[in-house]
Amino acid sequence: MTWRNAIGAAVVCAAAAVEAATPSVALPPFIITGRVIDYLGAGLSSAEVRVRKDGVLLARGSVGDIGADSSANYAVTVPMASTQIATAASQGDTLVLEIDSGAGSFSSTNAVVEAANPGRTLKLDLRAASCTNQYGVADEYLAVLRDYVAAEGITGFFGADGAYLPDTDFDGDGVSNYDEYLAGSDPFNAEDAGLRILSWKAVPENPDVMEATFLPGRSRAYSAERAESSADGLRAFEHRAHQQEKTPGAPAKNYFLTQDEDPEIRAIYLYKEGEGSLYRLRME
Repeated sequence: MTWRNAIGAAVVCAAAAVEAATPSVALPPFIITGRVIDYLGAGLSSAEVRVRKDGVLLARGSVGDIGADSSANYAVTVPMASTQIATAASQGDTLVLEIDSGAGSFSSTNAVVEAANPGRTLKLDLRAASCTNQYGVADEYLAVLRDYVAAEGITGFFGADGAYLPDTDFDGDGVSNYDEYLAGSDPFNAEDAGLRILSWKAVPENPDVMEATFLPGRSRAYSAERAESSADGLRAFEHRAHQQEKTPGAPAKNYFLTQDEDPEIRAIYLYKEGEGSLYRLRME
């Protein structure tokens, strides 16, 4: 190494050391607020909302009564930092919101969001669907089942042979009764076979962008996954970020979130990769 190159290497190493020593700076917090409601849409109280990143608890907030002059009954203040640290979020980090009803039962519709710009407030209503019953499923599922059993005049809440139990597959479509409920489909109708991509086609004005349509359920979070085809068989699925509008260069999203609106066919957009691959939707 020449003397000139040695000096250059020393300068690079010094710059790297300075960069590594740069401390993380606290930024204005990211605030999430809204309503926590039960499966019938009534506001909950005596509960707690928690925010985690990679399993680490970042923030928590109590759930109170919804007043006549307010549409929110919870707020959590998420600390933000300029660099990646375990005790704070950075823009784009994946955050998981939990609901603790006070009986050790967390919501089965935990919301997954991306940390936004520091100082931003996100309005997000959460549905606490996982309530306390001896079956370990959402009370809403039992209500759906109760209506079906009553309409069909069936003897026995879960049927004489247990065909309506959460883990069984009454309509024989390969998806359990409870998984179909979570996906927003009909567990008693084989033509409504749970979460699936309804159509997959190229966008006319940009054939490299593919449109996937599906019918989401209420208060759910979805992501897209891809696996390549090969001579040795199908490889493992990997997460793929998607766009929620078909315009080339639209912001990439990791999750598609729904609220309490009536289910309707929605679309996500992904860039075409290779000649042979398989895509699927994952409900978080």
